[in-house]
Amino acid sequence: MKNDAFKSEKQSVKYSWTSLIVGIIAILLGMWATVSPEKTLLTLSLIFSFSFIISGLFELAFALLNRKTLNGWGWTFISGIIDLLFGLLLLSMPVASILVLMFFVGFWILFHSILSIGSAIELQRNGVRNWGLMLFLSILGVILGFMLITNPVFASGFLITVFAFSLILYGIQRIFYADRLRALIKKVNEK
Repeated sequence: MKNDAFKSEKQSVKYSWTSLIVGIIAILLGMWATVSPEKTLLTLSLIFSFSFIISGLFELAFALLNRKTLNGWGWTFISGIIDLLFGLLLLSMPVASILVLMFFVGFWILFHSILSIGSAIELQRNGVRNWGLMLFLSILGVILGFMLITNPVFASGFLITVFAFSLILYGIQRIFYADRLRALIKKVNEK
């Protein structure tokens, strides 16, 4: 039994160098995002536009494939058409898609922050300790959401910063993971 576990560990960590490469690429992309904010915004808006197109195509396929078994499949079909058309419209107007992306992120943060305020109050009503921190962070989220909606320049800088920071952190995590996998390989090979 012990030999089987080591054999499967060896197989699962055989290519730890791929995690290292992914980490390095993520860090480089994060650094590129901070150096080229205009290109980063355009790239993000293109990804945003294509996500609507892909979502629309999958909704259309889902609706058509399930039209005989799903009540109200037409609503899913219409939703797919709307997503597809919206994605194509955004794709045809890259500058507009950047603004839509900024408003989308702002409204998303605002909506979830308001939901979190309700959750914090619910925690307080149920006697959960430290609910105030969640309330405080939720209120900060509401303020940030309003700032993102009312100031597109701030929103674009915020989005690029979060995107770049996330890529760099992800890259560091992948490099650390690769290092830990190498240590595991070394440990397994010594036995």
